[in-house]
Amino acid sequence: MQTRFMTAIAAGKMMMKQKSGVILSLTATPGGIGYPHTGGFGPACSGVESFSRTLASELGTYGIRVVNIRSGGSPDSRVFKNAIDTMPDVMDPILKKMEADTMLKKLPLMADIANTAVFLASDLAGQVTGVTIDVTGGTTAALNYRVNRLD
Repeated sequence: MQTRFMTAIAAGKMMMKQKSGVILSLTATPGGIGYPHTGGFGPACSGVESFSRTLASELGTYGIRVVNIRSGGSPDSRVFKNAIDTMPDVMDPILKKMEADTMLKKLPLMADIANTAVFLASDLAGQVTGVTIDVTGGTTAALNYRVNRLD
């Protein structure tokens, strides 16, 4: 949060002078729902989403939009690819479960996240600010799994 706050202050000051700009952030599924086994990551995502909304309310009068993308985790991202390559037996059931948790029964790819970012940064989204755009395939709206107890 400290890094995002400091970056937003620096970017916001420049954008205030030009009376326009877009600050775009990225979070993950646990930012929108209680998601087990995510430790401090879920609360951190929630904090970023809240900060984005607050920042939008402060910078909007200067013509600056602030938006956030909530990703569901992209199996074609470097982190997932590395895990799949090194631990395919572990990752296969994890990815299947993540896909099953979505309404669309598939995870967003990096291109889906990039396309959303391009749209949000463009004038086509000129009236979109202070919100999180959910690109999780519907995970946040309808989590479809049961938590297995650890004890």
